[in-house]
Amino acid sequence: MSSTISSSNTPSRMKIKPQISCPHCWHQFPTDQILFISESPDLLGDLKLGDVEQLRFLPYRFDLGGAALDAHGIACHKLACPNCHLQVPRPLLYTPSFFISIAGAPASGKSYFFASMIWKLRKIMPRDFYMNFTDADPTMNKRIREYETKQFTGNDDPNKPVAIEKTDIQGDIYSNTLIDGHLTLLAQPFSFTISPLPTYPFRNKAELVSQTVCMYDNAGESFLPGADHATQPVTRHLAASDAILFLFDPTQDLRFKNACKQEYKQPINDPQINSSLGGNVRRSDTNQSTVLTEMIARIKAHTHLAYNEKIKVPLIIVLTKLDAWFQLAKFPHYKKPWKQAKNIPINGYNISRVEDYSLILRRLLLDLIPDFVGIAESSVEKVTYIAVSATGSAPEVGEPDKDGKRPLLYRPANIKPIWVEVPFFHAQTMAGKYCVPLLSKKADK
Repeated sequence: MSSTISSSNTPSRMKIKPQISCPHCWHQFPTDQILFISESPDLLGDLKLGDVEQLRFLPYRFDLGGAALDAHGIACHKLACPNCHLQVPRPLLYTPSFFISIAGAPASGKSYFFASMIWKLRKIMPRDFYMNFTDADPTMNKRIREYETKQFTGNDDPNKPVAIEKTDIQGDIYSNTLIDGHLTLLAQPFSFTISPLPTYPFRNKAELVSQTVCMYDNAGESFLPGADHATQPVTRHLAASDAILFLFDPTQDLRFKNACKQEYKQPINDPQINSSLGGNVRRSDTNQSTVLTEMIARIKAHTHLAYNEKIKVPLIIVLTKLDAWFQLAKFPHYKKPWKQAKNIPINGYNISRVEDYSLILRRLLLDLIPDFVGIAESSVEKVTYIAVSATGSAPEVGEPDKDGKRPLLYRPANIKPIWVEVPFFHAQTMAGKYCVPLLSKKADK
């Protein structure tokens, strides 16, 4: 099998895994059953995906370089799952996988957070850890690239206010396919590869730290009760993920907002907290604790856990929009959680600092929303609390649109994310799938 899917840009030392999981439908299959996607423009029409998609096929002819040939003799390189026929990122065949789900109520800031996290990881990994963080498949990542461009460069003018559209419950981040004869809507993963740069000091361990990362970003409405069913299992990735990031938006909680008004000694210049400033601030009609309860119920149902069994997948509660409520946190400092220790030539992740901040945030949540903490910690074995800001500043209120609503906008030049990359590093740490070294407790000090 290895000769049929090898390529000149695949390191010869990397071996093909005997089995992989489809990141779309979660079907596990032997690698020699993987399908190829035809390249010939005349080979349109697939039994599962419809008339406009290229034909999927199991190859029996190959060129001298080992590439599969379609029925018209054209070399093919894109791969597909034999169950759902959706495209599978090639690096999944060679590297360990890490699946991470991003969940939360509508308007909790998932799209802004996701774009900021990926943007920061692309910059931090090469600079601080000698690792490359890049798209495993540019086509599959088209939406997140658009988010990054809009949020951080503003296309042509970084001083022009912009807004990221909310994630729809349908669209190009979902795929329709036939499974067991039924038209099924599946969430499309965003896929990335982590691999050492030539300057990585532990080249003999390169294969151990290389990964294919798949992330899932659903519309908040997908997490509401009743939104997930047999023909629309768009959040089933929750049950198969190695870690879950649940975004909690304090600006949508009345108890948090009242606490901010009592704590701040001057008027709050943020329309997300101070509604008198105007702006079309979208709010979820559903209590965020209800969304968390629904998410936990789905995971237990799909993993066949008993009611009193705890979920073993680590849960990171990501408190968004930190810039709007920072004074409530009362952090003594807020430094980056990695540094270079004497015993390692690259930066190590400072897990103790993150855990210390987690305890501070947990105490705050217990004071303000103890029911939320109770739901999380009574159902999940490992829970960590991390506060972030995808923008680092408050939005400004835009001019009225055609419906008379005034949107909330950000200027890309002013966006300075805070700690958005930390939930990713901590999720990997809690799941035991490290791509960066950890500092020892002694080095943490």
